[in-house]
Amino acid sequence: MLFPTVDKQLIWIITGIGLGLGVTLTVIGLLGFNQNRELSALVSTATATKTPTDVATPTPTASATATPTLTPSATETSTQTPTPTQTSTDTPTPTPLPPTLTPTVTFTPVITETASLTETTVFQGLDQDPVITATLELTQTTNLTSSQVITPVGTPTPSPTPVPRTVSVPTDIPDYTAAEDHFWFGRPFSEDYFTWGSYTYPYGSNGRGQYFWHHGIDIQNAQGATVIAVGDGTVTHAGPDDTVQLQLGPWPDFFGQAVVIEHDQRWHDQPVYSLYGHVSKTLVQVGQHVQEGEPIAEVGQLGVALGPHLHLEIRLGAATYFDTRNPDLWVRSDPGFGVIAGRVVDYQNYFVPQQLVTLHRASAPSRFWRETFTYPDNEVQSDDDYVETFTFSDVPAGQYVIKTFFDGRQLTVPITVTNRATSFVLLDQTQPPPPPPTPTPLPEPAPAATPALAGEEAGQQNE
Repeated sequence: MLFPTVDKQLIWIITGIGLGLGVTLTVIGLLGFNQNRELSALVSTATATKTPTDVATPTPTASATATPTLTPSATETSTQTPTPTQTSTDTPTPTPLPPTLTPTVTFTPVITETASLTETTVFQGLDQDPVITATLELTQTTNLTSSQVITPVGTPTPSPTPVPRTVSVPTDIPDYTAAEDHFWFGRPFSEDYFTWGSYTYPYGSNGRGQYFWHHGIDIQNAQGATVIAVGDGTVTHAGPDDTVQLQLGPWPDFFGQAVVIEHDQRWHDQPVYSLYGHVSKTLVQVGQHVQEGEPIAEVGQLGVALGPHLHLEIRLGAATYFDTRNPDLWVRSDPGFGVIAGRVVDYQNYFVPQQLVTLHRASAPSRFWRETFTYPDNEVQSDDDYVETFTFSDVPAGQYVIKTFFDGRQLTVPITVTNRATSFVLLDQTQPPPPPPTPTPLPEPAPAATPALAGEEAGQQNE
């Protein structure tokens, strides 16, 4: 009985082992099948859990064709008459200056790039990183057409149509040769910032009609730049100007926020004020006494400002918008620089408003360096002593030529700029406009032959 029992147990053991081997082989087979599917998927989709090495060979081909066409049409005729004194020289010329130049550039480049994208993934083994080889090509066609007006360097912007002249020169106008400079103030920024006013939007201009008439100067700096006092004085305003009671410009909230300082010095027994407009933050309070160079505000772009900058004004006699003077004649120039001031007067002794004036280096008198316009009538105030109608600020000391053209004549005056001083020039037209040229009469056409004469001629020919 022992052996049959043992045989039965042995059979169960062998059967269990067989079943176990069968299950094991089945599992191994399934795992192998799944692994083969994963390998196939990896080969077709190039997906790896580790960072693949991408070796790209771009093969773009591009061809561009640009055809610029520049057709300027301008003639500049200038006559320079150097004189040892700062007096006007009338030079008649039939060609008005400055010239009108409107070159147009038109270009049409065509860029064509052709390519295709191919990716191949090669697995060298399960324990190795996949290697991806990519060939990248792009296909794109772009047509670009641009037309723009270019003003070449050395050609002043054409003068606008002359405006009526409504203000005559006073008979008791001060002698500008006896005027004394009053550069009382420093710059409203330290040397860490930009300190010069805008050349394109000076005092008494309007950017050719783009902006308001300018009662100060603009100095561009980043938002939050520190503004400092230009001189010693007492703060009379610090904060918004958004009510009629606090109004500092032509209407409330013109500056957004501003600081006003009444300075300790008086000029011709009149109070002198400085205004700092469009500031983002004020650092002083009304009644506080400040020293030149002391922080008073931070640059902003409030009110009518189009970007972060400081609007600086000098006001004389009263702290209103219509009591301003040109800051160029009050703020000290940097060492080695000076200021040019002047006025333009016609032959009838009227101020010529909104008149183009160009500044040239004496070494290159036919090439203008800077330009400005005379003040408009009845809009901004001139200096009480100089009675100027235009200025050029921050001009390096040296020799220059000032030019303007109106009433059919060009005026050319040499000028010397000295260190930290005002150089004044009078552009005085002493002659009336030249008469227009008499048109040349056209030759009379020859009389046509009569039919009778024509018949006689034909008969003569037949004979």
